[in-house]
Amino acid sequence: MRALSKLRNWLSRENGSASIEFITIMPMAMAILLASGEASMVSLRKTALDRALDMTVRELRLGQIANPTVSELRTRICNRLNVLEDCAENLTLELTVRSTSITGIVSVPNLSNLCVNRATNVAPVLLFQPGAANDLVLVRACLVQDYFFPTTANQISLENQAGDEFLLIATTAFVNEPR
Repeated sequence: MRALSKLRNWLSRENGSASIEFITIMPMAMAILLASGEASMVSLRKTALDRALDMTVRELRLGQIANPTVSELRTRICNRLNVLEDCAENLTLELTVRSTSITGIVSVPNLSNLCVNRATNVAPVLLFQPGAANDLVLVRACLVQDYFFPTTANQISLENQAGDEFLLIATTAFVNEPR
């Protein structure tokens, strides 16, 4: 009888009820915090890639890069991307000369097979046509990056997601200046 009374007293105590609320809410709060941190880092990386590509394309457009090669453009972009790791191995570039129709609409190629596939160590063979004077050149860059917090990969949905990595794709176009 005495043991049953002690058990009832122990069960009726309210000590630690706040810890139950903490235990149920804390995982959700941490998931939101990590997902928002990851989303802000993805945004920072994407902005850095866009800016590096735009600055390099500006040099290319103005003729400051004589006889450009893929490796030279990749090096110039990666030198401007100090916030991203393994840039040289994970960056693919594509330069294609595009024609405009009479309506002025530019045909944009498909994004399939643009990026490096790190799972099978395959780098796609892409076109590299810097074009001649007055040609419209479409430039696309794709950079494969890892998540900072791999557990957030399922919490934020990114387009072109591939496993525990995500793809940053930047696109720009320019018209070659006549020399």
